[in-house]
Amino acid sequence: MNLIKYFSRQRWFMGKNRTISRIETLDSTEAGGTRIRLFKVSFDDGESDIYTFIDDENAVGKILEDAFLDGAQQSIFSGDKGFFSFRITAPLPKTPLAIIKPVSKEQSNSAFCAPGKFFFKLYRRLEPGIHPEAEILEAMNKANSSRVPRLYAICNYKTKGGEIYTWGILEEHFPNALDAWNEFCGKMDSTDAFQLGMSTAQMHECLKPLSGPKYSSVEPPFDKLEKLLQASKDEEYSPKIREKLSELRIRYSDLLRETFSDKTIKKQRIHGDFHLGQVLITQSANGTKHFEMIDFEGEPTRSLDYRRTIRSPAVDIAGMLRSFDYAGAVAKTSPDEAKQAFITGYSKVSGISSETIEKETKPYILAKAIYEACYELEFRPDWFWIPAKALLEL
Repeated sequence: MNLIKYFSRQRWFMGKNRTISRIETLDSTEAGGTRIRLFKVSFDDGESDIYTFIDDENAVGKILEDAFLDGAQQSIFSGDKGFFSFRITAPLPKTPLAIIKPVSKEQSNSAFCAPGKFFFKLYRRLEPGIHPEAEILEAMNKANSSRVPRLYAICNYKTKGGEIYTWGILEEHFPNALDAWNEFCGKMDSTDAFQLGMSTAQMHECLKPLSGPKYSSVEPPFDKLEKLLQASKDEEYSPKIREKLSELRIRYSDLLRETFSDKTIKKQRIHGDFHLGQVLITQSANGTKHFEMIDFEGEPTRSLDYRRTIRSPAVDIAGMLRSFDYAGAVAKTSPDEAKQAFITGYSKVSGISSETIEKETKPYILAKAIYEACYELEFRPDWFWIPAKALLEL
């Protein structure tokens, strides 16, 4: 296999705009009749990344079955330079792990599933340190939170020098769960939005005890947006946004300063990449809907330390409000009532007034729209009008 060509074609490969100079095996081990490999991908600029690769991805279930054979709570498989470990965090259902198979949908990581039983997430690009998703799910499970899937196992790699990389997690798969994004695109239901707001506040309450690094402010990518706008072929929105960009920079600083001087929503650990696509809707036997939060890894392009930082929950709220705007654009209907219902639901559980929530989310909504505009211009130009319209109205 030509590894350079293979990596360059994968959606989970985050170095597409960089020239690969070399790919070499950093370490590997045999489990489940296949090999788990860690590849070091080196670039022309002298930097490098580490990626996880499994020779036969259909054997992921067999790897886990091999690791937890005869009820083992922890297993270690040796490599040449370190150790691949598997640790149980909650009792496993009696369903055979071997039935776990790849899910065709590819994002920044790879997914494997046994419907209604298990979901395995294979992290592709690895960094040393505590992984936010494994950390959050384990903590929320210990707090008996009903808002997240049960975490069954964590897969780590530890170098002989002591560095630890999390390369996979095994969690509960919700049977017959509906995707909140699809549901709200189909119907902008204010009652559901209200319940989602309450569930979001409950999620934040569960995350409060978790510690993390101090937050370092990261300015929205204004400079990147300016360059993308200059290269854009869009003639309807790009010229207007380009003309308004300096005003948006000032507005962002002003909004941040206003909320900083009179902040009510206290910083804590948050989801970090919160939108409708990170929420599943399940239904109990009596017909009651439940909103389950998933994908707590944060923004995959950010460092692990950044993703674990203490930040304002208003960041998550802003992300969800922008997601309602996207769903409204797809459904060709106003999301305003649903957005207000979400804020009201959050207010009811958190005890923070709706007015305060609206005020303190404003800078983060602007920052999110700037980020979205960059993403759409780079990867989905046909969707650029959605964040562009928001920026023109801010």
